[in-house]
Amino acid sequence: MNAKLKAVVDSIDTYQLTYPEDACILVFDTEKVIGYKAGKKVDLKIKVGETVEQHQNTTSIRAFKSGKPLREERGPELFGFAYIASAVPIIDNGRVVGVCTGVISNDTINELRHVSNELSASVAEMSVTTEDLTSASVNVSKQLEELSQLAATATHDIQQINAIVSTVKDIAQKSKILGLNASIEAARSGVHGRGFAIVANEIQKMAQDSTQSADTITKELDNIKNSIGYINHSTSQISSFTKQYTTNMQQMSHTYASINHVGKRLQKLSNIKKD
Repeated sequence: MNAKLKAVVDSIDTYQLTYPEDACILVFDTEKVIGYKAGKKVDLKIKVGETVEQHQNTTSIRAFKSGKPLREERGPELFGFAYIASAVPIIDNGRVVGVCTGVISNDTINELRHVSNELSASVAEMSVTTEDLTSASVNVSKQLEELSQLAATATHDIQQINAIVSTVKDIAQKSKILGLNASIEAARSGVHGRGFAIVANEIQKMAQDSTQSADTITKELDNIKNSIGYINHSTSQISSFTKQYTTNMQQMSHTYASINHVGKRLQKLSNIKKD
């Protein structure tokens, strides 16, 4: 046996311990398997003495023929379970005299890949939802601002109406006084002032009705003004909450972006690098 190959076979237990997880180690020379160390669970059921021809198209033989290190992820077709094989040609005096291969199960890698894919998919879904919520929140803020502007306009209009009502009340008060004076003058005129007295009474009545109507309008306007004030207060609180909510959503978007970056790194780590 070649001295280098013998040294590798003699150290096969040590090579197995270099792997951080359960692994099996096999060594080929140019013709056959000359060393095999099964793992606790990872066991290819290979026998020492099996020929190279029996292992055609395996990572070991492909690395042996190419003369270059090779790492591959293989399916369960050959040995009944999926695995990752890392094969390194053994070279002596410039000639490939054999190959040493370490094999581990890819269950951990598959689980890592599965988790990273699920993480990325979940983050993508949450990101879309967050963007929708942020957009909706911004729209609500705009609508609240428009509502506040309308409320301010309505308050201004009420103030103008109140000014008009005050003018009406003032005219009604003056009309009442005028009607009273007219009644006095009609009484002084005796029989000749009877027709004028009727007109004077109607003027006083109209003035009284106008005053009552103006008071009713003022009362209703005050109620409307109070309602608008309440609406303004409520919209202000909602607007403040919405702005804070939007800020929180934006922070969540940044967090999701970071998580997505982690997911992509996990996906990258789960990919098997081929030497």
